[in-house]
Amino acid sequence: MVDTIKALREGDHKAYEQLFDTCYDALCRYAYSILRDMDEAEDIVQKSFCKLWDQREALDIQSSIKSYMYRMVHNESLNKVHQQKNRQEHNLNYISAMNQTPDTVSEHMAASELQLAIDKALDGLPTQCRKVFEMSRVQQLSYAEIAKELGISTNTVENHVSKALKLLRVDLKEFLTLCFLLQLLK
Repeated sequence: MVDTIKALREGDHKAYEQLFDTCYDALCRYAYSILRDMDEAEDIVQKSFCKLWDQREALDIQSSIKSYMYRMVHNESLNKVHQQKNRQEHNLNYISAMNQTPDTVSEHMAASELQLAIDKALDGLPTQCRKVFEMSRVQQLSYAEIAKELGISTNTVENHVSKALKLLRVDLKEFLTLCFLLQLLK
């Protein structure tokens, strides 16, 4: 395994491919055991391998490379669960703020439809744009903190958030109109 780590640091594509082929399926099953969604599990594993490749020159692995990958997938999976939980809490807080406590079956259905529409709209955002938007709105990080964490400029962060808001307004316009009308009726 020390040879694999050394080969990765040197940019050996074959060592990387061999590691990917050896670990991918098992890592997907592991991520699935946490996320209960195979598409999300595969995304997490692919992102973890990309991150490994991007950081290959600075690798300082004291354990085995497989243990390192399992830990990376574990952490990314838990972050995803945390993001989903935060997103749901944020959406529920929004509904509460609108004084729309879902008491009837139709209101439950409307709230559920809104949640699905929000999730679908967020999933439709470009990956980097979505990540920046969630860091800003869900994790409530400042633009400077996001820029530092992602290694991009604050202007780029601002552009991503602005783009996300524009796209979300378009995707959620029917719900925004409904919310506006409900507020007028109160």
